[in-house]
Amino acid sequence: MSKVGEERTAPSVAVLTVNTDGAAFMAEFAESLTAVSYRNFQLVVVDNASSDDSLDILRRLHPQSVILENDANLGFTGACNRGIEYCLGQGFDYVLFLNGDVLVEPDFLDRLVDASDDRTLTAPKSYLYHHPGTLDDSVGQFDWTRGTWKHQILGKRPTDDFDQPRLVETANLSCLLVPAGALRKVGLLDNNFFIYYDDTDFVRRAHDAGYRLWFAPDAVIHHRKGATIGGSETAFGLYYLTRNRPYLISKHVRSPLRRAFFWTYFITSRLVRTITLVLRGRPDLARAITAGMADYWRGRMGKTVERGHPSSEELAGSPGLKLTEETRPDF
Repeated sequence: MSKVGEERTAPSVAVLTVNTDGAAFMAEFAESLTAVSYRNFQLVVVDNASSDDSLDILRRLHPQSVILENDANLGFTGACNRGIEYCLGQGFDYVLFLNGDVLVEPDFLDRLVDASDDRTLTAPKSYLYHHPGTLDDSVGQFDWTRGTWKHQILGKRPTDDFDQPRLVETANLSCLLVPAGALRKVGLLDNNFFIYYDDTDFVRRAHDAGYRLWFAPDAVIHHRKGATIGGSETAFGLYYLTRNRPYLISKHVRSPLRRAFFWTYFITSRLVRTITLVLRGRPDLARAITAGMADYWRGRMGKTVERGHPSSEELAGSPGLKLTEETRPDF
């Protein structure tokens, strides 16, 4: 791999990954990056005080990687921000946000770089790892009135229309190539989120600053969605999803009418889901919703709920997102 500052024909890319006890996925992740055909990249891993052997696996399989170790769990935002500052200081042309629970196709980075320029953020096509041929909800349009994705694609198969390169409104940071200049102009991730909706906020801020978001479907990754955190299937994930959603809307929606509609929809839908969870015998998840809403109103943002440290053995058996014929978007 070329070092930053050497003569080169290809732009330099820092692949920025946050690791929190990711031993169950680290070997496959590192091996897939070793097979990547684009050579002018550097893996930069920011570790959130992991207690497993994930860093040992990384050092063995990808010894050229840069590892930045945190003394505590700074969340996705805090760890990313430390990595962003390092990458900008090293003078990389691009920073690629990439989750540690993905498997990448060998040419994915070539495809992303080819589709990018200094005004463009570029996202790949993301499949669900354990459901071959079905899509992750990694790109699309966002409904700023309800605070949800539009035209839900999660668990669906790509259509001919979907597989066209095009401008999109939003993308998550499981895999997103960002020009370094955009990070300098837009700024770091908002640490008030800690985790969840920070990516929607960042992409919106980039769009407002004049950058565009391009979908490159010929760049392909496979994502174990929900395998490391659990999303709405855990109290940890549901708490932050609930608390951060109105914070996101409050940052970007100025219309009093749209805000009123959001709060009517949000409170009604949260009440329905809370009752449903209680009836399903999941009072822990119901409490997570009420705690998330209460903490937003109290202004308790950032890191307020600590994630436990599941063992590597527990994570190894995690299938990630479970899809059934009755799978519905999480409203």
